[in-house]
Amino acid sequence: MIQSYYTTKQGKITHDIDFTHAEWLHLSDPTDNEIDGVVKHFGFPKDYLSSVLDPDEVSRYENLEMKESESSSLAMFLYPLKVDDGLSDSEYITRPLAVILTANTIITATVQTPDFISNMITNKPNYPSDSTNQERFLLDIAWHISSDYISYLKEINYKIEKLEDTLTKTTNNRQLFSLMALQKSLVYFDTAIESNHPIFKRLKNIERFNQNKKSLSFLHDVVVENQQAEAMIKQSNQMLEQISAIFSSVISNNLNNIMKVLTSITIVLTIPNIIGALWGMNVSLPFEDTPGAFWILCLISLIICLVTVWMLRKKDYF
Repeated sequence: MIQSYYTTKQGKITHDIDFTHAEWLHLSDPTDNEIDGVVKHFGFPKDYLSSVLDPDEVSRYENLEMKESESSSLAMFLYPLKVDDGLSDSEYITRPLAVILTANTIITATVQTPDFISNMITNKPNYPSDSTNQERFLLDIAWHISSDYISYLKEINYKIEKLEDTLTKTTNNRQLFSLMALQKSLVYFDTAIESNHPIFKRLKNIERFNQNKKSLSFLHDVVVENQQAEAMIKQSNQMLEQISAIFSSVISNNLNNIMKVLTSITIVLTIPNIIGALWGMNVSLPFEDTPGAFWILCLISLIICLVTVWMLRKKDYF
């Protein structure tokens, strides 16, 4: 689907139903026909758009150092996405987002529209955008991508803390699945942020993106935000590695405790069997002519069992 938008004099993004302004075109899950039509109209390579359909696409850039009037420029970012199938714990993945700068139009394309673009379109607070300034628009998208990584990493860290708390109470398959989902998410994030970093580094060396102090300062903030996300990923990975080790230790310790308790119970239950076996022999035995011998033997068995339980508890076997 192709939607057209433009910025009003009041600085608001407005839907351009008739495509009369077309300052910003956004393609969401584009079809081959839509891609071919846009490529033919603007005259840039088809892979600028078709690459967003590949979930394994990597971040890259082309012709960013050239002016819009000279050639179309591409910045391919990987943005974070939260996936919840309702059956298991939420996972965080990454998907490609293409930002193409042409002579008069900004083109963004992705399979699933990220929340920050939806917020830009609807003029949500803290999501200002200006489609008339292409360089600033691209930096805004880069900023929101980095911010989303940090936001999702905070969610992941919160889940890690909850997982750590539950490990002290119980360990089951669900927690193991949660741990696997978080580790998988961090692998996606680590690869994506490392892939995005060269683009931000390249932008700092291109005049059109740092032509004034305000743009240069904002670009610096974008780079710092991305670096913060990188640091948070390293921290989260270390925490997950520690929890994985703890998880294995807890499972092993629980198994040892179960075996220890079962062994102790077996020892205690063996005592009445031994006494019963001895007094079941066809020989002369104590108490055989004593009235109530059965109850005496039961009492003796009980006393020995209680003494055994006390000794085992003292040794921390129960």
